[in-house]
Amino acid sequence: MFDFDGFVNKPSIQIFGRSATITPANDQFAPFEIDGDFHENYQEVGNKATEADISSNEIVIFVRNADLPDYYPKINQGDKIEIDGKDYQIIDIQTHIPGSKKLVLHESQEANN
Repeated sequence: MFDFDGFVNKPSIQIFGRSATITPANDQFAPFEIDGDFHENYQEVGNKATEADISSNEIVIFVRNADLPDYYPKINQGDKIEIDGKDYQIIDIQTHIPGSKKLVLHESQEANN
């Protein structure tokens, strides 16, 4: 069987990844660092060649399941994540390509003021 995580996810995170700190909502678990492929939302761009607009209203980070600590193998909605000095709340966890998760984020205005 093809090792998708080892041949695709891991190199992608090594090339494009940013360091992030996840703070579990349940304070019985310690915060931990993880690398992830972070994508901020961006403004709509008109593409005259195809008449199609390009936009995204999601802020997401892709993380590898293998990079989660043994004591916290499952990220939960409500956990916090800090990336590049900004705080976000994890509002959705989606299965992505094999071996990874897509974390949908919401910028936490309270912590960033």
